[in-house]
Amino acid sequence: MLGRVHVLGLGNVGTFIAHSLASRQSPPPITLLFHNTQFLTEFRRKKYSLAINHHGMDDVKGGFDVEVLSLSEWYKVNTEGNKNKTRGKYAEGEEDYFENTADNEDIDCLIVCTKANVTEKAIQTVSHRLTSKSTICLIQSGMGLIDRINETVFPDPGNRPNYIESAFSHYLVRQHPFHIAHKSPGTLVLSPAVTDRTPLIAAEEDTHWAPSTKYLLRLLTLTPQLVATVDTPAGLLQHRLEKQVANCIIGPLTAINDCKNGELLYLVSATRLMRLLLFEISSVICALPELQGIPGIQSRYSPERLRRMVAHTLSKTANNTSSMLQDVRDRKITEIEYFNGWIVRRGEELGLKCVLNYMIKHLVITKLAITFRRNNSAVPLDLDNVIVTGDPQVDD
Repeated sequence: MLGRVHVLGLGNVGTFIAHSLASRQSPPPITLLFHNTQFLTEFRRKKYSLAINHHGMDDVKGGFDVEVLSLSEWYKVNTEGNKNKTRGKYAEGEEDYFENTADNEDIDCLIVCTKANVTEKAIQTVSHRLTSKSTICLIQSGMGLIDRINETVFPDPGNRPNYIESAFSHYLVRQHPFHIAHKSPGTLVLSPAVTDRTPLIAAEEDTHWAPSTKYLLRLLTLTPQLVATVDTPAGLLQHRLEKQVANCIIGPLTAINDCKNGELLYLVSATRLMRLLLFEISSVICALPELQGIPGIQSRYSPERLRRMVAHTLSKTANNTSSMLQDVRDRKITEIEYFNGWIVRRGEELGLKCVLNYMIKHLVITKLAITFRRNNSAVPLDLDNVIVTGDPQVDD
């Protein structure tokens, strides 16, 4: 029976989506999925609630159901007390939180808000609970994710779930775990994914969607805080490609140069590098078979228009630190394979050699590897006996 929505990935976007759904006059049952008990412990400290700050005022929502992954099995969490507990294959101390297993319960509607580079692994943990009647809504940056998921997680076309793709533009800032600030309103553009038709303009008349897809689209578009709309597959792809262009320029260049977004402005060398990258990116996008037959593609994705678009984004987000730079600083795997890596792969399919994007991709990978190596070679210090007052240590 349709109704329950599962949310996987409780970062900024996942917190915003779950909080927005819970803010509806008649909210659906919402289950938050946690991949480890550390996040569950932190969520328990927050009294199983999510908070969004609007103009200095916190809006706190609760009433969520919770499931946690422990030793490769999903368990329901008792958020109201410790009654009806059952012991199972938990890590020590975890049984205080857990109720019965949820590992055999199917998931009809799954909203995935993890970063592109970990989405495949995250969906793998719930793949046995998804059927051909299920719908996965993917809300993250990057391109080529569905192809990767189908290849590694759902290789059998008969057992694949349905997909909804999206373009998300709300500006969110993390304040604390499960507590974000909504700095600037944006939109959420949605469309059922089409993976077997090119060009996409031929798929516009097909509305034979699965019931779970129709339900999830209706639920999201009727949630006021999300400002969500449904577009055609071709229309959504154009939105996503514009965002992809910005990600291919801003993320890698800020990560390589360890700088804020605005520091790339008004530098002759940076501008020249952007132009050369955009020539490659533009040539790939304009040659995509999915976009053939759509009027205005050549002008919309011309190098000069893309340059102005990226410059505007850099100016608007001048004081921001890009997500990719933050990942490098935190020694986390970046999404570069789904940004510039996707441009390189699609270029090769079309007979175009994107050597600059290939170089940028490997510069980011090298930068991350160097950061890892520096951290691993650092000498650990015992600070327990460090004298901070300047007084000599006195032996007893």
